[in-house]
Amino acid sequence: MARFPARGSSVTRPIREKAELVHVLSELGLPQPIEDRTVDEVYFKLGVVIAKWLGEQERVEVEPVAKALLGIAKNLSEVSQRMSWRETGFRTSFEIAVATQIAKYLALEPTIGSTADEFMATFHRQAAQIADVCMVGHDDLVQEAGKKGRLALAWYDDFTTLLLDIAANTGIEPTLRKDRATGARSGWLFDAAQSLETFLYEYMRSPTDEACGKRLERSRKRLGGSARQKASAR
Repeated sequence: MARFPARGSSVTRPIREKAELVHVLSELGLPQPIEDRTVDEVYFKLGVVIAKWLGEQERVEVEPVAKALLGIAKNLSEVSQRMSWRETGFRTSFEIAVATQIAKYLALEPTIGSTADEFMATFHRQAAQIADVCMVGHDDLVQEAGKKGRLALAWYDDFTTLLLDIAANTGIEPTLRKDRATGARSGWLFDAAQSLETFLYEYMRSPTDEACGKRLERSRKRLGGSARQKASAR
């Protein structure tokens, strides 16, 4: 089901400590000694990836909002009609009686008093305008809900970009291999993903080695030219 884009940005702390990241980056072959600035940047970006994933989980679905706007449009349209008793056009005895009673009790309000008719006329126009806007919004959202939903695991593109940036900044070739005979995954990019996924929430991690390899392949494909410049499949 289509959802609204996540709004705003934030950073969430990775589940492992920054000191552990130093050891992981060392095992991935980064030149020694690893600068504190590099560790801080990678740790921060891991937090951004987690925050983006959390945002995806919390996005509001479009369809219920569209239904709510339709309900508001219908209700306000009906209310507006009830308030239009002074306008020309056919009105039933029931509609006149309802509007008359509303005007009567509005006149008893100290802040309204003798301006009850004017108050109702203004409310009638405003309610009709809001009803129209809500109907337009409903129609737009119905079209939006019919579109293809955002790709699942799109947040993984940011994670893959982080891995490719690490490789590019340290002169490491971000290889990604798959053995044709055994199907086993290997390569620096795969190893880096496996290692750094441990800093993400459990539900964010690839359930299997093959799933991790496919995530990386699909992310690099979606990233397009920028990924091809930073990575080469081996």
